[in-house]
Amino acid sequence: MTRGVDAAGRSPLSEEVKAELARIHPTACDARVLAALLPRATHLGAPARRLAHSTETTLPSSLRKACCRRAYLRGLFLAGGSLSAGPSGYLLELRPPRGEASRARHVLSGEGFTARTRARRGRTVLTLRSADAIAAFLRLAGAGETLLRFESRRVQREVRGRTNAAVNAESANLERAVSAARVQSDAIRSLERSGRLARLPREVRSAAAARRRSPEATLAQLAARLDTTKWSVRGRLRRILEEAGRR
Repeated sequence: MTRGVDAAGRSPLSEEVKAELARIHPTACDARVLAALLPRATHLGAPARRLAHSTETTLPSSLRKACCRRAYLRGLFLAGGSLSAGPSGYLLELRPPRGEASRARHVLSGEGFTARTRARRGRTVLTLRSADAIAAFLRLAGAGETLLRFESRRVQREVRGRTNAAVNAESANLERAVSAARVQSDAIRSLERSGRLARLPREVRSAAAARRRSPEATLAQLAARLDTTKWSVRGRLRRILEEAGRR
C-alpha cells in the first residue's frame, strides 16, 4: 500500500508551499534541523527529497534559536503538510514524523499557534483552521510568495461572501416587501367591498389610495408621496390590516 498523499489528493496550494520552502537555501543551522526531520518522514515530495539529500549532517538541533525554529516549521510542512482553501474553509495540516508529534506541538505553541490534534490512520495530525494563523505560519516558515497568493484568494473569497450575503439579504427583503404589499392590497379591496374603508380616518384612506396606485412601492416611497414618515405609513397600513381582520 502506498503511503502519503497521492497526486490526485494534493492541493495546488500545498505543492506551491512545498516548492517555495524547498527553494530556501538552508544555513548550517537549518541543515541540521532539516536533516534530523525530513528523512524520518514516510512520504516526501520531490522538492523535499532533493532538500533532504542536500543536507549532509544528521546532528540534532536544540531549536533554541529563532532561525532553527523557522527551519523546523519548514521541515514539518515539507515532511507531511497540506494546505487547502475550499468551500468549507481554510485548513493547514501537519503530519509530524513518528516520535516528533510532542515536539511539533511544543514548537507550534511556542510560536503562538494553537493547533488542534487529531489522529488519522494511527498518525498524529496537527491542524490550523484560522486564516490568520495559516497566514502567520506561511510568513514564519518563509513561504512569502505563496502567502501573497493565499491572501489574494482569501480577499477574493471574503469579498464574494460579503457580496453574496448582501444580495441574499436584499432578495429576502424584496420578497418580504412584495408579500406584505400583496396582503395590504387584499385588505384594502376587502374593506372597499364592505364599505368600511370610507369610515376610516382620512390619513388611513390616503395610505390605502397610495398603496392601490403603487402596489410595488416601498414604505419609504409611499412616505415620500404622502409627505410623512415611513413609520407613519407603516402604522396606517397596519390599521388597514387590523380593520380587515375584524368581522
